[in-house]
Amino acid sequence: MGVVEHMKWWQWVLLSLGLGALLGFLNSGGANPPVEHISISPMVFETGLMQLPYVDPTNPSHREPYVTNFVIHPVQEVKIAGKSKQIQLVIFSALNPHGPGHPSGSYERVSMFVPFPYEPQNRHGPSDDHPAWPAASMYYGHAGDTLQSLATRFYHKATPQGVGAIVLANESLRGAKTAADLKIVEDRAYWIPWNPADNHNFNDFLVAANTLIRSQQGANAIPVTFHYVWWESANPVHVYAMWMTGSFLLIGVIWPTLLQVMVKGGLGRTKPDEFDLSRYKPSSTPAAAPKPAMAVTKDDMQQLQEMQDSLEASLRASGSTPGPSAAPQAQPAAPAIKVLAGSAAESAAVPQTPQEAKEYKGEFYPVVRPIEKKTD
Repeated sequence: MGVVEHMKWWQWVLLSLGLGALLGFLNSGGANPPVEHISISPMVFETGLMQLPYVDPTNPSHREPYVTNFVIHPVQEVKIAGKSKQIQLVIFSALNPHGPGHPSGSYERVSMFVPFPYEPQNRHGPSDDHPAWPAASMYYGHAGDTLQSLATRFYHKATPQGVGAIVLANESLRGAKTAADLKIVEDRAYWIPWNPADNHNFNDFLVAANTLIRSQQGANAIPVTFHYVWWESANPVHVYAMWMTGSFLLIGVIWPTLLQVMVKGGLGRTKPDEFDLSRYKPSSTPAAAPKPAMAVTKDDMQQLQEMQDSLEASLRASGSTPGPSAAPQAQPAAPAIKVLAGSAAESAAVPQTPQEAKEYKGEFYPVVRPIEKKTD
């Protein structure tokens, strides 16, 4: 693990707080589409969403949805042509079933901006073969119906938003060029979408689409799932606090603790204060073997003893006595003995013995021996 295993706890804390601040900055602003993406309209998207899954011609059991992997960002306010509008950014994967080299199809990343509140935009009008659509219900026009009367009937109030939602949901009304064309024809089927005053977002539309797909396709239905980036809707201060706290707990506390456990368990490298045998490499040339010591035999010892005896005999014949090669050292002077004063009677009581002549010999230290008297 190298440098990582030797980092101090406070260094991990600083790293976690810095990373948390960076993540908070990246997630506190408005959402933007990817640099490389394809944009489509909500109408085209809804058509692909409600289409039956694609079946691989090389493998009939392999089925893929035409749109999947949704990432939905919170509502944000933007200015378009000088007017403020609320929109949501939606990013998803769209299947290209005829991609070169991909007989089973390939996915491309697609993004789109959808209005808030979201209202369904079916490409085709309702019919007996096409009676249902997410977040909308089918209605047959009656004599005397108008857009305002329909808005009042279904939304309890005729508002521009309600009238616009009905127009947007029906192809026959979207294509009107004049106000006279915006009329309800008797016995014609129309889509009546949900009330725009309820402020449904794109997440709600996907939930409604998933419910309808399950009811139509049963067990063969592929569920519609999405990922909502909810933290982008929070206050920027709360976003910073959330990311920094999470980063501190994960990188500043949990990770160093696990790292220490792994190092103590023997998963780390050798510590610097440990002895490293890898520094010592074997030599390419073998070391010379030591010479064997010369053994002393019994004959050698006997020969040495004979030489010593012969040397002593020659010394005796010459009148010299064997002794140390060095001259004897001078004897140190005897310390003066202080004579204690006493009476004449005490002095006379101590017998005085004459000193005998002595001869000093010795190899290492003098030894007192009596002088032998020589006889004629």
